[in-house]
Parts: sequence; structure tokens; C-alpha cells
Amino acid sequence: MADNQPLVSIIIPLYNQERYFEKCIRSVCNQTYKNIEIIVVNDGSTDRSPHILEKWAAKDNRIKVINKQNEGVIAARRDGLQNSTGEFVTPLDSDDYLHKDAVKILAGHMISNNVDAVLGSMAQVLGFVKRSHYYSGGSFPFYQVVKQPELFEKYYLNFFGKGYFPIMMCGGLFRKSAIDKAMHCTKLCCNEITFVGDDHYAFMKLFPFLHSMYRTDETVYYYRYGGSSSDRFSPTYPGLFFLSDERLKLLDKYNLKEGYKSLFEEYANCVYYHAQQLLEYNKADKNGVISFFKNELDMRQLFPRMVAFFEKNETENIGIQLMMNRDYEAMYYHANDLMLKRCKSIKRKCKNIVFAVSDFLGI
Repeated sequence: MADNQPLVSIIIPLYNQERYFEKCIRSVCNQTYKNIEIIVVNDGSTDRSPHILEKWAAKDNRIKVINKQNEGVIAARRDGLQNSTGEFVTPLDSDDYLHKDAVKILAGHMISNNVDAVLGSMAQVLGFVKRSHYYSGGSFPFYQVVKQPELFEKYYLNFFGKGYFPIMMCGGLFRKSAIDKAMHCTKLCCNEITFVGDDHYAFMKLFPFLHSMYRTDETVYYYRYGGSSSDRFSPTYPGLFFLSDERLKLLDKYNLKEGYKSLFEEYANCVYYHAQQLLEYNKADKNGVISFFKNELDMRQLFPRMVAFFEKNETENIGIQLMMNRDYEAMYYHANDLMLKRCKSIKRKCKNIVFAVSDFLGI
């Protein structure tokens, strides 16, 4: 690309990823699009990640290092955004990595189509297994510019489980001016979400401020499956419950009644999934899981709305029926049955084998 091409800021929150960060930062420094600034926010890492970062920063003056106390990925991303100077911005998780032409592809589409956002396709990396074109389906068209008001009216409900397109910002390129406006007008960066759900939350808040968007089927991003968003236990998973409250507020704000049912169903699925994790990884016994259910339903703003909705709109979902009746013991047995079925599934067993071999090989 010519020297006069726009500057692209790549923002990488970094926290304790010594195993994967080397591949991540190498993929960024080796981009074929050279006019980039690489902002790495070291969010209080306690492993060797900062040492790896210092080594690469000494070799590449495009790397800007921000060291801070641990606040979580959204706060780290916020600090990166506030210190970025590029016309375009793309986020990257420190355990993932980019295709060598990722920025070239995304920036090329951004410039030629004059849009506020370009979404690329993603490949899933599961240890030594790579699944191409992960999240490649959905209703949002490829190779078409979609502008407002169609962009909002037709696709915003995707963030609430109604329809589908990729709701992760990773693998996308965004106009910095749109991000700045969203940060000024809304709470784009939220400390209550420390990891799980961070991409969903930020993109959901940014989306109404995008005037146009474009999607390409070219793979630009390699998402490493096997961390906190996978089948392994995640202590930050309850961030999704807070996210559900935030999503409900947006449905109310924009009067999007079509999204209530799918949002409530997703919330119930998340509650039962976390209970399954508590049981599977011995983080809680029966009394502990019941206590989790009680505390969650008592504190969640969404729950009374969910009950009122399904009192008027019948549901065949057994889990939701038990939640509405606050039958905590039955909820426990329901979660336990779901956990046992999931653990016995062939798909889960295959994943566990891949995880084990990958861990042994250090992949």
C-alpha cells in the first residue's frame, strides 16, 4: 500500500497470555499493510507477557505500550482507544492472531466503499485444529454496502438473538470518528463486564452510530477457541448476566418488542450454562448452585420482566418454567441433567481430546 494510505490503529488488551501473545504480536508486526500503530495495553499482567511485549517493542517502533493496573479488557480497550490516532481502528485479542493481509483487506474495502465499518470472516483455531470461515453465515450480505436506516432497522435485532450476523468486533475495522461519537454519547466502555461479553457489549453500543457497513467473506482473523468462552470454566462468565440487563434497556429505548422473547431465552440458557459449569468443575455443590440461582434471580433487573412476558406468552421451555416458579431444587436437577448430557456428548469428548493434546504439545 502507498505511504499516503490511512493510519490504522490495532488495539490489543494484554493480560497473562505468555503462551499465545508471541504469535499474536508477530502477526501484527508482519502485516502487509505497513501504515499501522500497534497499541498494546498491558492490563497488569503477572506472567511473562510484558517481557515478550518489551522485546517486540524494542524491534518495532510502531508499538505503543500502555502499562496499567488490572481493570479488565473493556477498560484496557478504552485506554487503547483514547490513545489511538488512526483514522481506522481494529481490536485484537492477545490470544488470537491476524492473517498477514488482514489490515490490507479490511482497509481496502473501507476505502473503496467509503463505509464506517468492514466485517471480515473469522477462522476458529481449536488447538491443532483450524475451522475456516467460522461465523461465515448469517443474514448480513457479503460484498454489499448497507446504509442507515436499513442498517439499524434490519440488523440491530441480531444483537438480541433475533436473526444473525457476527456480533464480535474482532475481525472488523471501524472508523475512529464513529467510535469517538459513540464514546461521547453512550457508555461504550463498561467496567462491569470484565471479559466474557465484552465484544458483544461494545459492538451493540457502537452499532447505532455507524452510518454504513460492509462485509467480506475473506478470512482475516484467527480466533483461538479454548479459553474463557469455551467449555472450560470461566469465572467471568456472569458478566453475560449484566449484559442481559443492558440489552433489555436498549430494547426498551428503541422500542424493539420483537427482541424480548429471544433475549429472555438466551438469559435463561446462560444461567443454566453457568450452573452446569459450577457443577462440572466442582466450583459448587447442590446448595451452592441453588444459592447461585437465588442470588441471580433476586438481583437481576431483567427477571421480573421475563416473568411478566412469559405469563402473557406461553413457553414450552422447561428451564424457564422452573425459573418463573422459583423452584430452585428442580432448577438444580435440570442443570445437572443438562451438564451430564453435555459431558457425554461425542462433540464434547472430541473437544476434550483436542484440548488435552494441544495442552501437552503447548499449542
